[in-house]
Amino acid sequence: MSRPTPDDPAPVHAAPELAVALRAGPLRLVFDRGELRWIRLGEREVVRGIYFAVRAEGWATVPAELEELEIEAEPESFRIRFRARHRRGPVRFDWLGSVTGAADGRIAFAAAGSAGSSFLRNRIGLCVLHPAEPCAGRPCIVETVDGDRASSVFPALVAPHPPFRNVRAILHEVAPGVEVEVRMEGETFETEDHGNWGDASFKTYGTPIHIPYPVPVTAGTRIEQSVAVKLFGITAAPLAQAAARVPGALFKKRNSAEPVVVELGADGALPLPAIGLAGADRVVLGETELDRLRALRLGHVRADLHLEAAGWDAALERAATNARLLSVPLEIALFLPDDPRAALGELADRASTLRPRVSSWLVYQAADRTTAEGQAALARQALAGVDRAALFGGGSDRCFADVNRRRPSPGALDMLVFALNPQVHATDDATLIENLASLRRMADTLRSFASGVPLGISPVTLRPRADPSPASWREPGERPFTDDPRQATPFAAAWTLGFLAAAAEACFASATFFELVGPRGVLEAGSAFPVLDALADVAGLPGAAVVPLRARRPERVQGLALRSKGRVRLLLANVTEEAHPVRLEGLSGRVRRASLGQPQPGDDSGFEIELAPHGIARLDVEPSG
Repeated sequence: MSRPTPDDPAPVHAAPELAVALRAGPLRLVFDRGELRWIRLGEREVVRGIYFAVRAEGWATVPAELEELEIEAEPESFRIRFRARHRRGPVRFDWLGSVTGAADGRIAFAAAGSAGSSFLRNRIGLCVLHPAEPCAGRPCIVETVDGDRASSVFPALVAPHPPFRNVRAILHEVAPGVEVEVRMEGETFETEDHGNWGDASFKTYGTPIHIPYPVPVTAGTRIEQSVAVKLFGITAAPLAQAAARVPGALFKKRNSAEPVVVELGADGALPLPAIGLAGADRVVLGETELDRLRALRLGHVRADLHLEAAGWDAALERAATNARLLSVPLEIALFLPDDPRAALGELADRASTLRPRVSSWLVYQAADRTTAEGQAALARQALAGVDRAALFGGGSDRCFADVNRRRPSPGALDMLVFALNPQVHATDDATLIENLASLRRMADTLRSFASGVPLGISPVTLRPRADPSPASWREPGERPFTDDPRQATPFAAAWTLGFLAAAAEACFASATFFELVGPRGVLEAGSAFPVLDALADVAGLPGAAVVPLRARRPERVQGLALRSKGRVRLLLANVTEEAHPVRLEGLSGRVRRASLGQPQPGDDSGFEIELAPHGIARLDVEPSG
């Protein structure tokens, strides 16, 4: 479900179904199901989130159910109390939460709880998210648990290992003359770069990662922790003066009918990444499916061949047939045994018979799904004759962190690739949209050591492709963890459009999404999901380049702008459950077609349309004259 954005709060006397906006003096924020979100000073995001996490063995997240929730909200302050219960498999952990916000901008979050059972945990405790965009590359002061204070910097590129260790507090500037201190108690904390997992944040958490885990938790184990947020340089001044120093009015009443401004860049265009779909090895496509998929004009389809196990030859034959019927080449991910030479020889023999077109071979060890030194060279030696235009790539089939921490030797690969899903740490709509901003930092980091080779993401999925929870934890009839119900909704289409825009601006050469068919695909049982229609709209403007598009409220509206031979196609998506008017700026020409409403012809001053809840609009603009 979507989370609301922080508007001016009203007193709340009953438990909200989802979330409530609050104020702590000059700070605005949202309390959402036990978490604090979007702590802002004017338009400046100070803290992205404060929450309590229960992570069991395998990094399985055990969600909380809230009880006894009490919220007392005043115009400039608030007090919240609640009980959180975590229940999943053998895990039983309860804690009491107390959250306060004062008129001087102080916010305190305290948690005290105990285990009601014995289980294994990787981490239990409070976490703080620092937004990456305003923090990356900016100076800070880190206070350690020993009381020492040292100047440091939030990493500009994605740091492969925790940049701050033994942390007690972090102080940094959030606006000219205004600083924020985040202080943690009850555990030794450290800060990691969430960009390693596709999140647009840094995270400060308890129990340093270098301490061995999982750790046995016995029934009765108590945990008490707290996080305090404090502003400096603003509380002593009259609030009116403080508002004048910070961009954006602190106390401006937001009008729900106020349009979301979307601006089209006047100059510059970037190549659209080559778009592919995964799962070509798993299905036999029928004529109806083929007809729908041909409209996407895909750049490739992906097949996974597990050469360490039986059945890869049948998977290759299915993939080669599907690719031939779609008239596209294959992206083949190879999962190799420890000694791959014999398996590669068998693959070369089989491929010489099938003669598939191959755009790239992605080479991974089956044991850990990363590319080991020398394996790409072995694959090249065995398979170069299958399709001499094919690239030999690799990196990680798991996550960006693997590539960032095990950087390949220069020249070993023709293409550097990693897999990505946007909900390694959180599952709500807003987090998935926020995490689109992580693509640029990841790309910049790769380019710092990739020796100029093309960058790719494969595959891109909504959910992780494996359930971190043991199978014994699943309830009878429970939906598979890997199947996100949003795959079949307009949200997946909106997120994909935003992903393509972000990937183009980060200069990724290719992106392989989802699967061809099924609950993780773009159609199922002959019925197209909205994401298929969105990709068809992208393909419907051949040879298009991506034009920068800026939404001033990206948490409400995402978009992709394409230009080809003077024509412009705008695909705009409402990612919330509320209708939003959208004002378009930077356009000139005649709107030839819209997928909803009848907007007036655009001019240099722009025009407005209305986006329905989770609505997607396609606008084709012909040049004037």
